[in-house]
Amino acid sequence: MSLLDDYMESSEAVHGTPTLQFGADAFLLPNGFDGIESVRLETGYVSTGFGQIEEPIFALDYVQFQMPAKLIDMAVSNNILIVALESSRLLRVDLDNPLEVEEIEITRKQSDGKIAKIFFDPTGRHLIITTDHGENYYFYEKWRRTKPLPKFKGVTITSIAWNKQATLTDPSTREILIGTKNGLIYETCIEPTDEYFKKEEKYFKQVYSIHESTMPITGLYFEQFPVNNRKYFVMATTSTRIYQFIGFVGPNTSSSSSSSNGLPLSGNSDIIEDRGERAIFENLFAKYDVNPGFQELPGDLPHSELHFFSRYHELQQQGIAETFAWLTGPGIYHGSLVFGSQNKGDSVIDDVQLLQYPATPSDDDFRKPVIDIPISVALTEFHFILLYKDRVRAICQLNDQIVYEEMIPVAHGERVVGMTVDDIKKTFWIYTTLAMYELTINNEERDVWKLYLEKKKYNSALRYCKDPAQKDKVFTAQARDYFGQRRYKMSAETFANSTVPFEEVALMFVEKDEVDALRVYLMNKLTRLRKSDQTQKTMIATWLVDLYLSKLNDLEDFASSAHCAPPSNDTSNPEPSAEYFLDQLEEIRDEFKNFLEMYNGYLHRPTTYHLMASQNRTNEYLFFASLIGDYEKVISYWITEKNWTKALEVLSKEADPDVFYKFSPVLMENEPYETNQATRYLSHVVTTLNNTDPAIHNFLLTLYATQKTSDETALLAFLKNEGFEMHYDLDYALRLCTQNGRTQSCVHIYSQMGLYEEAVNLALKNNDLELARINADKPDDDEMLRKKLWLNIAKHVIQENKDTKGALEFLKQSNLLKIEDILPFFPDFVLIDDFKVDLCIVLFSILTVFI
Repeated sequence: MSLLDDYMESSEAVHGTPTLQFGADAFLLPNGFDGIESVRLETGYVSTGFGQIEEPIFALDYVQFQMPAKLIDMAVSNNILIVALESSRLLRVDLDNPLEVEEIEITRKQSDGKIAKIFFDPTGRHLIITTDHGENYYFYEKWRRTKPLPKFKGVTITSIAWNKQATLTDPSTREILIGTKNGLIYETCIEPTDEYFKKEEKYFKQVYSIHESTMPITGLYFEQFPVNNRKYFVMATTSTRIYQFIGFVGPNTSSSSSSSNGLPLSGNSDIIEDRGERAIFENLFAKYDVNPGFQELPGDLPHSELHFFSRYHELQQQGIAETFAWLTGPGIYHGSLVFGSQNKGDSVIDDVQLLQYPATPSDDDFRKPVIDIPISVALTEFHFILLYKDRVRAICQLNDQIVYEEMIPVAHGERVVGMTVDDIKKTFWIYTTLAMYELTINNEERDVWKLYLEKKKYNSALRYCKDPAQKDKVFTAQARDYFGQRRYKMSAETFANSTVPFEEVALMFVEKDEVDALRVYLMNKLTRLRKSDQTQKTMIATWLVDLYLSKLNDLEDFASSAHCAPPSNDTSNPEPSAEYFLDQLEEIRDEFKNFLEMYNGYLHRPTTYHLMASQNRTNEYLFFASLIGDYEKVISYWITEKNWTKALEVLSKEADPDVFYKFSPVLMENEPYETNQATRYLSHVVTTLNNTDPAIHNFLLTLYATQKTSDETALLAFLKNEGFEMHYDLDYALRLCTQNGRTQSCVHIYSQMGLYEEAVNLALKNNDLELARINADKPDDDEMLRKKLWLNIAKHVIQENKDTKGALEFLKQSNLLKIEDILPFFPDFVLIDDFKVDLCIVLFSILTVFI
């Protein structure tokens, strides 16, 4: 029968529970203990109230494993469990493969004494066993039996400070500190070896004594300073004292090799004792030989423990300890660790508190409260785990309340021994002389946010919120708290993160006349609105515009009043100066401009213009108009102010041709030089650089058409140069030339548009017969149209000019018209002397036809 089968058989007999395999579910029996009424109290955290079913944070689960002998001590590190039995045997279990139980032989003599305590390093590889007679043994993970540590002989170990720098690639422990029963601290380095005559301990040297031989070193720990890899902090405790040591480590001789972290290489450490050189921590402790500083708490507690917590507990990335807890007679002395620029005599401990042990009603008839001292303590991020002789408790660090309590079933002849923690895997184990239990902790921070909220530690509360509803409760409470303290701006920022109705918050600030806080609230609220909330964004943005404008006016008034006010004689409470208000004015103006740049797309333009104009904010009016590209309003303003240069400057940025056309005439009239310069430049761009942008061509056309001179030469040259591939707008060009009386140009444009009749009529209207004749001959492919156009010219000459002779001369210039074509245009009583010859010729030709 195997050792495991033997354990399983005896387990069922002693505990009366169904047998589970050793490795099943990490040794846990989740349904309690048969035949024993389990008492559990868990009251510490209030449910969030959102309807979810919340499992208990703490649960004590029995490990289904029966001890073949009484358990003396137990340790768990890196998921490796070690049990020391009264029979001087060790059991080793890899919790990742729990079906295999390894028995370890301790090579010892009967006179070596009983096992007093075991010490297991964080990597789960190095184990040190000490006896009550001062014999010590070492076990390495790959061995089958222990080896004695002869240099440790006569030393009963009570605590060990393991080295965090030890890695899985280095088989040694690196430099470690050892506390003893008689108040001494030693330094050593252990490296396993397969050579029989070679000792594992490289050196073993005393580095400090508290000079109290009756005070065991119950707790020992060292930590490297974050900013200096040679600077270390050491903490040591007895049952009543706590010591702090700060200093630099390393041998004094320059020949000693050292590693990159400031510690000497383990390979060179074996000669330290033989050469008489100092251990690396010896230099640190040497400075505390005289008048060592310590803090003492009264009490006669025979046992004590020291524990540390770091939220970063990966084996290869162990973080610096953040908090500590020290088990003492008066209570649990705990605090945080802050590493900075401390030196000898300084303290790393901060925010120290003493948690008094909770009282328990006695079993007598009077039920008087009795204070029990725990056997052991463990430290989590938010709780103290207290182990008593018959129960286990969890006390919340945030409010010192008992949040969990469960009785430990102890059979006759069985007693609770202690508690051990796997600092790498963060598992918690409780053991008696006959059984093991795992204390599981699930979702420890579940409702921490509420406890921080009660203490008004809002940032901490937010850090532990799990959903938006919880965050909203924190934001709401924080905002109302700030409001009650008259910290209105901070309240506004926080209210914007909450779901408190918009109207309620806005009214709160309005009633207090806190316009600045209201502005902060609206701004923060605006940034949190969704893209689809267009209406809300427009309303809030418009309100903000009004608030900004009012603030600017108020600051200008204050600055003016402060400038005119006489100097104040009250030096204790001086009035703000004009410079102060001007600085504020500049700050708000910049803030307003940034707001407009970011949110102008949500503003209703007419309303915004009206607000700015009604409050006489000209600069902001012009800035907003320029920002949204409404240059027409800016140009109109500068023209009204007769600032032609500013108007031209803004006009040069405009791309809309209609704006050019609208303002070019007045600018040509009042700023001709600048406008002519623009004409020359644009002409160069069009003719030389071959620019085809319609806006440029239209603007140049505008400049030509609106010049004061009546000469149309430049305009006509521009129009003719465009040819049939014109890049200007014909309709606009015709309208512009008509408005400015550019007849020749209008005729040319009509002709370009194919409106030859309109071109001829316009030329005749202005009595320009030559221009009319030129345009009458343009429709080459339409003889009927050409004849019609020539008839219109003839009619104009005869009827409008009353020039009979001129009509006959005109008739000779066209081969399309004959005398009979124009006879209907002559008056009834006109004399025919001037054209009788021509008439006779016509009559003779008609007679010839008939003959």
